[in-house]
Amino acid sequence: MSGEEKIPLVEYNQEGDVVRIKVSGYWNISCPERPMVLRRWQSWLKQWKDQKKFEISCDDSIKWDSSLVVFLQNANCTFVKSGKEFSFKTLPVGLNRLLTLSDAKSTFVPSDQEEVGSLVKYLNPYHYIYKPLEYWGALVISFIELCSGRSVMRWRDFIESARNSGASALPIVTLISFLTGLTLAFVGSVQLEKFNAKIYVADLVSLAMVREMGALMVGIIMAGRTGASFAAEIGNMKLNEEIDSLRTFGISPIAFLVLPRTMALFVMTPLLTLYADAVGILGGLTVGTTVMGFSALHYLEQTQAALTSMWEVYSGVCKSLIFGLIIGLVGCYKGMNSGRDSASLGKAVTSAVVVSVTLIIIADAIFETTFSYLELR
Repeated sequence: MSGEEKIPLVEYNQEGDVVRIKVSGYWNISCPERPMVLRRWQSWLKQWKDQKKFEISCDDSIKWDSSLVVFLQNANCTFVKSGKEFSFKTLPVGLNRLLTLSDAKSTFVPSDQEEVGSLVKYLNPYHYIYKPLEYWGALVISFIELCSGRSVMRWRDFIESARNSGASALPIVTLISFLTGLTLAFVGSVQLEKFNAKIYVADLVSLAMVREMGALMVGIIMAGRTGASFAAEIGNMKLNEEIDSLRTFGISPIAFLVLPRTMALFVMTPLLTLYADAVGILGGLTVGTTVMGFSALHYLEQTQAALTSMWEVYSGVCKSLIFGLIIGLVGCYKGMNSGRDSASLGKAVTSAVVVSVTLIIIADAIFETTFSYLELR
């Protein structure tokens, strides 16, 4: 190769509404002419701000190393963030494979397009509709493979996740549930005392815990504790390129990472809800026996009389099943789609908690409306 050819070259040709970009020459990370080519590229980007379609190809005689991979990845990211159509036409086989495997975010974004690119990203329906649907579909397929015995999920991962989201959560669930029952009893006694009906505090606490507060408090606790943990674990794996390694070996990250965690929460959340119901009733019993002067037997008999139908308990358990599924799905989804830096990982963890709690409240409202409409209360 002659000395004139040992420089990186970027040429473009505008044909109608399509800008065809051709990359050729000698792309070496130590080439002194490369910064000059990149500066010229930035000036061209400003000229093309009104163009919508771009197509890039490589010359057959091109010589390249990682510097070309970074350049093309940055170009792709820049055009996608700007809402422009961008496609690769002809690339060397090795380069095409590297770009396919690469999912890194570009650090080269023109300053005058950063704000527009961010707005386009957040308004893009792909991030709010297609990606969640794709994620949900992959999880359903993984579950079907598990039922047919063809899944790569390890049961020891499921058991470990169940232990971390179940037994390890008992102390905080015990504390919050006991205080919730305690608070309900105190608040209820103030109002019921006006009607000389303090014994109905037992009804108030038991029905509130099994119908509503038990499942809701466990859902919020698990969203802040376990959902955030799932997002952090999987997001850190993505940060360290462990998820890319799984894909390279042909292992589905959904089946290997998401399925055992989601199943563990789906199983453990109802059990924690039943435990929270019992602890909350115990908190009400503590107030009834120490503050109101009831005997423990009298209080428990009144509680038993209030819970005349097992549907009161089943309704809370049904809610908790959906709450556990929401927390597992959202936590793992946010981890799988976090960025590749610590700031993005922090945002993913925060978003996992906020979205989980929001969806839990919405789901709870839907449940209560449905139960009321079907006269199941």
